[in-house]
Amino acid sequence: MKSPHRLSPRRWLLLVLALFIPFMAACDEEETKTIVDNPDTPWVETEYSLMPAQNCDVLRARIINATTEEILNSRYSQGGRFMADAENGGNVPAPSADPSSPTDYTTTNVQEAGVDEIDLVKTDGNFLYTVVQGDLVIVDSWPVTEVSEVSRVQLTEQPDYSYSSGLFLFGDRVVVVNNTWASGTNTVRPFDGTRFTIIDVTDRTAPVVERIVDVEGWFADARMLDGEVYAVTNSYLNLPFNVWEYGWNELPGVSSPEYSDDEARTAALKNQARPQIHTLVANQLAGVDVQSLLPRKFENNVSAPLFSCTDVYLPQTVAQLGMLSLTHFSLDDPAVFDATGLLAQGWEVYASQDNLYIAMGSNWWWWGWGSGNLETHIHKFGLRGPNGKPAYVASGRVDGWLLNQFAMSEYQGYLRVATTDNDWEWNATTSTSTVTGGNAITVLQQDGGLLNKVGELTGLAPGEQIYAVRMMAERGFMVTFRQTDPLFTIDLTDPTAPTLKGELKVNGFSSYLHPLGADHLLTIGQDATDDGAVTGVQLQIFDVTDMTNPTRDFQEVVSFGSWSSYSEAMWDHHAFTYHAEKQILAFPINIYEWDNANGENFSGLLIYKASDATGFEEIGRVNHADLVNQQWCHDNYDVWTCDPDYGYSWWTTVRRSVFIEDYVYSLSDVGLKVNGLLTPEDQYAGILLRQ
Repeated sequence: MKSPHRLSPRRWLLLVLALFIPFMAACDEEETKTIVDNPDTPWVETEYSLMPAQNCDVLRARIINATTEEILNSRYSQGGRFMADAENGGNVPAPSADPSSPTDYTTTNVQEAGVDEIDLVKTDGNFLYTVVQGDLVIVDSWPVTEVSEVSRVQLTEQPDYSYSSGLFLFGDRVVVVNNTWASGTNTVRPFDGTRFTIIDVTDRTAPVVERIVDVEGWFADARMLDGEVYAVTNSYLNLPFNVWEYGWNELPGVSSPEYSDDEARTAALKNQARPQIHTLVANQLAGVDVQSLLPRKFENNVSAPLFSCTDVYLPQTVAQLGMLSLTHFSLDDPAVFDATGLLAQGWEVYASQDNLYIAMGSNWWWWGWGSGNLETHIHKFGLRGPNGKPAYVASGRVDGWLLNQFAMSEYQGYLRVATTDNDWEWNATTSTSTVTGGNAITVLQQDGGLLNKVGELTGLAPGEQIYAVRMMAERGFMVTFRQTDPLFTIDLTDPTAPTLKGELKVNGFSSYLHPLGADHLLTIGQDATDDGAVTGVQLQIFDVTDMTNPTRDFQEVVSFGSWSSYSEAMWDHHAFTYHAEKQILAFPINIYEWDNANGENFSGLLIYKASDATGFEEIGRVNHADLVNQQWCHDNYDVWTCDPDYGYSWWTTVRRSVFIEDYVYSLSDVGLKVNGLLTPEDQYAGILLRQ
């Protein structure tokens, strides 16, 4: 039995990224459309398209330039030195062709219809497919009287050094994505990376692993279209560690920065040091095999390059030094497997039915106050080429940074991008900072290899930041927050002139916006006081029929646990399950009100009736506390964990829910429960899934 106190996957990821990926911006000094290694050549910021490296020497020159700029930004950032270490998707009910099977069940809540997103659970109505402790677990889900685990596939050699990002289901094949790292006694796979396991589940009781491929790099996100999977991973370049020492060591003839340096002096110091730093880096990398710096793949006990030097695209501006890999494979034909590289990093991924976009900001506030404008570079890949192989198409840039995937939306050939562009200005004399700027919608259109700006709406809520955004067809909605929650309605009919139509200010904020019919929004977020102090998770329904006058029709504060009240659905839309025809909403929640004598402690699933006509009505709750008790408390007793009236419910974490016919299936970190959808107090099954 494994400890319930292990670090969560998200915390492991943040820890590893903090330790191993040097998050520093870089500027590549070069002539437009010309790959050079002369640090004195002026850099023209007029185009952002990518160019494939002609050979490994060209790639080496680009890496030297980018590394030089990264070191300079590290050494001369005004925030101090950095010590581097080496349109409308939803839970769409899906019918089944088998008349004896369920005909109504929810699928993954997605941004764009027809574009599947990786998630922790998938279903075809008859079976549930999920990942537990790094394993694929298949559960017979129908009928409810016979719910049981029917098979399990171990996906990694060392589950303690792996966690799953989720899976895709396509017909009789499943692909599971696991993050793994080479720790402990693992000497088989010599790198941290992402494992793709393709499994034939034709016989659900005896799945067959068809292919396992490990790719070096940390998983960012993935999409699936018609069985074609596109996955984005990021890795750092395995450069000699002494290269990074130039970022902080004293160097002959190179001035050291001072915290009191203003922007002009910082720029002058960087320009003065650039030739010497460039020479030092070039000397260090002169004898390095460039191919050895690229990410590898590992399959059938053979390690090989994931792609060659000529498969790497080179941006004119390297936002973050590293290697982004776009890997493609097919669940129709597991033999298909290819990858493309990009000398950059990108963590925000959005896909329409035709194109995939990868975005990455070029500056980061925590290390570079005043070191340059904050901007985001966006790269577009076409997904409708031969055999589904992605093809690089174009690139562009926008000012500011993106909240998440919903900050991008493609419609009729235009890409709409929502950004926050706050400028942090540091006053070294007073040791204070000020924040200016605002939020914007920028419209990009492809012209050859460029994504050019054709329209823009700026200046929304200066000093605030975007907390939620949704763009659907010709309408856009944006929520910003500082003390109150302005909901902005935006007319996107004319891509050259996006227009602010209306604004509604209410307390609190929404963090996820879900379409509710044609003219309403169903949202989840936090309620707050007049001064911005959060008071609990809230649901809201907004009427946007009149875009010039949006109104809030209904509000439901589902807890009063302030900061200790939380729902995963606030920040991960996959945890938000809404059945439009039945008008039923389910989402996980944790409520901890230990300071309130009349409060409550609850961790589980909440089920609501949610209608634009009648508002909200709580149907009931599903608690996994008894499963947690079975999992952790059968052989010990601890008052904080196992007291049946107080303790163990705190340790439950419901992650997802699925509706099949008139039943709700709730998946937690320990097991699965089946309850009546309209009568959740009626339980039909409860099974443990952890081992």
